[in-house]
Amino acid sequence: MKIALQGSYPKIPAGPGPSVRTQIQRFDRGLSGPRDLERTYREVTARVLNLAAEVGVDLTTDGQIRWNDAFDPIVRDVDNLYAEGLLRLYDNNFYFRHPVIRGRLAFQGGSLRYWTTLAAEVSRVPLKVALPGPFTFLALAEDQSYHHPERLLRDLIEVLQMERDSLTEAGVVEIQWDEPQLAQRREVDAQSVIDVYRSLLSEASLPQSLALYWGPRVHSWLEPLASLPWSAVYLDAVADPEVYAVLAAVSMPWTVGVGAIDARNVRLEDPEGLARQLEPVLHRQSAERVVVHPTSGLELLPPDRAEAKVRQLAAVRAAVDGTNPSRQSEGR
Repeated sequence: MKIALQGSYPKIPAGPGPSVRTQIQRFDRGLSGPRDLERTYREVTARVLNLAAEVGVDLTTDGQIRWNDAFDPIVRDVDNLYAEGLLRLYDNNFYFRHPVIRGRLAFQGGSLRYWTTLAAEVSRVPLKVALPGPFTFLALAEDQSYHHPERLLRDLIEVLQMERDSLTEAGVVEIQWDEPQLAQRREVDAQSVIDVYRSLLSEASLPQSLALYWGPRVHSWLEPLASLPWSAVYLDAVADPEVYAVLAAVSMPWTVGVGAIDARNVRLEDPEGLARQLEPVLHRQSAERVVVHPTSGLELLPPDRAEAKVRQLAAVRAAVDGTNPSRQSEGR
């Protein structure tokens, strides 16, 4: 069994150490310079990656320490896309700068590739990049230009493909498309999702995965999306506990992610209890094709709780290994 981290991580430390938030405030007030800010970004990113390596995580993002929010690199890398006022991110006590489209989308690139290359150079853990999927992007963006959903979607798919392709030489092993909008099941047609992702996944040299979280029926997407060539599909098993029963009953054609660690609640999970829940899933899917992870990025939590949740992943794996000693060397 493998363990992984999904997206963002707190930008302030759990204890002593540099804080991105503090350094940005100092920079904005003229109390520090560009080199100080860049040094802090690098130090905090390295701290997140070192924690992942210490815990024994098998796959991680760089914590998105440089990102203002999930849309930030897309806004920077695509012309005629702007970050505007803060909006609440679904039902979380967390806000994002909603993207506004003013003109036709055109890919320029640069920021995300540079940030990712820097992280990959210091990471001792295989690195992935988590980006907003097209349905979540369209649901949370404001179109002031196209006024034609099909044309906008075509251009969006192309710029996302180019963003993906720009990371080919950046040292990452997977692109993860985050789709909380699909997990919400809000007026999204299954065939449209299949058609869009068939296009987005085409002609890719990097493995691509899908992350579904913050919705009560994420398991309902498993059958419609089974024909697509994912490297993995990551599922929120906290918002949708039926994930366990489905994955225990039906073998999936790709690696499955079980979001067993709640990224929106400070309470720590019981490793032994989760090991018992995971046992039928590991039996059906095979342990080497199961990844346990937080439901989403951990930036929603206080930094000490986020770190504790990362360490809890290792405790869950140890509990699984203890439940069945024959698995002690599997998935490592």
